Amino acid sequence: MTMSTPNRRAHRCVVAQRGFTLIEILVTFAVMAILLGLAAPSFIAFQRNSELTSTANSFLSALSVARAEAMKRQLNALVVPIRDNDWSGGWRVYVDVNGNSSYEASADILVTEQRELPATVLPSIGPGADGFSDGSHLYAMFVGSGFMRLANGSFKSSALDFKSSYTDERRRIIANPAGRLRVCNPGNASHAADPGCNATDPI
Repeated sequence: MTMSTPNRRAHRCVVAQRGFTLIEILVTFAVMAILLGLAAPSFIAFQRNSELTSTANSFLSALSVARAEAMKRQLNALVVPIRDNDWSGGWRVYVDVNGNSSYEASADILVTEQRELPATVLPSIGPGADGFSDGSHLYAMFVGSGFMRLANGSFKSSALDFKSSYTDERRRIIANPAGRLRVCNPGNASHAADPGCNATDPI
């Protein structure tokens, strides 16, 4: 019996529309699961390093903004923790209009604020990084000349580390008395010759 032309076309269409078998679908999902399992740790590490770098750059930017405001207004400008003596709660940049080195919303000029840090990033104070401290209080103050100075009038270099709460990765923000600002990676071998960025050397 000979198949008619229309029937032959219908048969070809049925063959062309053949879908995936259950086994093929399961194999595809298994391969996808393996690939995702391999990629997930790398993605998480990338995300955490990105948060660490972003936090360090934000603090560097806050210092730079404070220095620029001090020079523009010829007044002291400060970067201070929002939460008393703890950088992990974020920081505030303000112009100290009344000159008392203490933020007063009614008198001083608020420039910008950085809210609480991500849980993956911790401020770290230790050898080589005093945390921008005068020994009892955490702050960075710039005078009208753009120099960094302590409230008692003395000048000194200072630094603050931010470290990952999951790895040994860290970033160091350094400022010298002339107001020069930079960020570096103490764990990077290319920075080993930089004494200010060495994780154990004093500033």
